[in-house]
Amino acid sequence: MDIMLSSSALMSKAIELLPVLVTSLITVAITIVLAAIASRTLSQLVGAALARTKLEALATQFIKTVVRIAVYVIAAVAILGTIGVDTTSLLAALGAAGLAIGLALRDSLSNLAAGLVLAFQGTFKKGDTIEVSGIVGTVTAVDLLTTELQTPDNRRVTIPNGKLMNSDIINFSAYDTRRIEFIVGISYEDDAAEAAGIIRHVIAEAEFCLDQPEPIVGIDTLADFGQNLLVRVWVPSEFVLSGKLMLLDRIKKAFDDKGVTIPFPRYEVHQFQDGILIPPQQ
Repeated sequence: MDIMLSSSALMSKAIELLPVLVTSLITVAITIVLAAIASRTLSQLVGAALARTKLEALATQFIKTVVRIAVYVIAAVAILGTIGVDTTSLLAALGAAGLAIGLALRDSLSNLAAGLVLAFQGTFKKGDTIEVSGIVGTVTAVDLLTTELQTPDNRRVTIPNGKLMNSDIINFSAYDTRRIEFIVGISYEDDAAEAAGIIRHVIAEAEFCLDQPEPIVGIDTLADFGQNLLVRVWVPSEFVLSGKLMLLDRIKKAFDDKGVTIPFPRYEVHQFQDGILIPPQQ
């Protein structure tokens, strides 16, 4: 008899709680749907706003991710409160767990912070050619923890962002133009002004050389075996290496056509016997 009464009491209690349960489930479902819509909408709005700024894609993506996570966290707290969970204790426990995880992953978090700083500063972006700690390469991937470079000899270098933050970074792609500089030697028998004029003509004929800033050609040093002419010319960044090679090839051909000689080491050897100079044999 008691068992039947207990069952009836439980059934009555369940019937009483059913509207509350249904209401809670409906509230949870509505909250999830609204959170998904709000997350997507806010993410798109933030992305559209940041697209008008100079922030790099990595920083923009991070901010959009943070917005989505914040919306879902707020929704989760609201849902837990709806079903009667003590959110204050839960948040305290999550905070303690987050602190422990942060201490265990402090190196990764340091790289994460460095990645964000690099992204917001716009120090470099994907496709740029940079030099870090003597390593030169093209940036192929940039994420929040590491940066990957592809070296000229086709090697992949992965550098933690924390190390990048503490290193001097040279960005060869930061500007549209670069200056190339090299030395061209001529013999002392040749006229330096004539040779400089030939070089200037070659530069003027080169389609990749820029008129401004004006090219510089002149004697740099008087070396042991000839006169060294310094050549400085500005080119688009993509011609910084190929442009130098083409200019040297064209200058050599122009010197050959005009009879300008490029010096090479020459030594005179004198023979002595018993302190007497032996004349060279004819």
